Amino acid sequence: MHYLSLIFLTYLLSESSGSLAPFIKPCKSDDTECLKASTQIAIPYLGKGIPELGVPPGDSLTFKEINADQGELKLTFRDTKLVGTSKCQVINVVRDVKESTISIEIDCPLLINGLYKLDGKLLFIPAQGDGNFEIKTNKVKIFATLKYKTVNGNNGQKHWKITGYDYSYDLIERVHIKLENLFNGDETRAKPILDILNNSWKELITEIGAPIIKELISKAVDSIKKFCLAVPTTELELL
Repeated sequence: MHYLSLIFLTYLLSESSGSLAPFIKPCKSDDTECLKASTQIAIPYLGKGIPELGVPPGDSLTFKEINADQGELKLTFRDTKLVGTSKCQVINVVRDVKESTISIEIDCPLLINGLYKLDGKLLFIPAQGDGNFEIKTNKVKIFATLKYKTVNGNNGQKHWKITGYDYSYDLIERVHIKLENLFNGDETRAKPILDILNNSWKELITEIGAPIIKELISKAVDSIKKFCLAVPTTELELL
């Protein structure tokens, strides 16, 4: 009975704290080390999703279709799955109270696979294919700046509302790209494309990978937006 009473008391104390995100450590706006550490702790939670707060999973993302057409190149990714964001490492976080912005720099491993359909010219070389694809890298650096404003929630508490964002990315390590069934399996015709995949991967990802990164950032910001609207600022900042 004593043991059960202790469990019940612990439950009551945790509930009475009223914390919606107990894993978050509130930080002063100018304490970059605290902001960095708190963001790092939050990433796995956002990766898994927080259903009770209405936050969808930010990792193991799926996309029905992503259009990556570029000039003479017609390229579509289908049934695409992206994993790795829950393993991102936070490099820096800066909050500018005057400008109402939060800037984040992270390094992420990414694994993307699914189906592709390609027709046209890839870096000026004729290309055609329809099959499985995989894009993998151990590290891509992503920079994002979120614009926010403070609003009153339905609970009478203040919340941050994400109103916009900008981003950029840099390929830090080699990106491995695999496209199966090029030219219906014709290895001779596929060789120039395979050479491009091996030797010009950075230019190629810049050309065809941008739409995937765009979808990734959009999903991540959506998760952060829902999180901030669910959790009051009193749990996120120290005044």
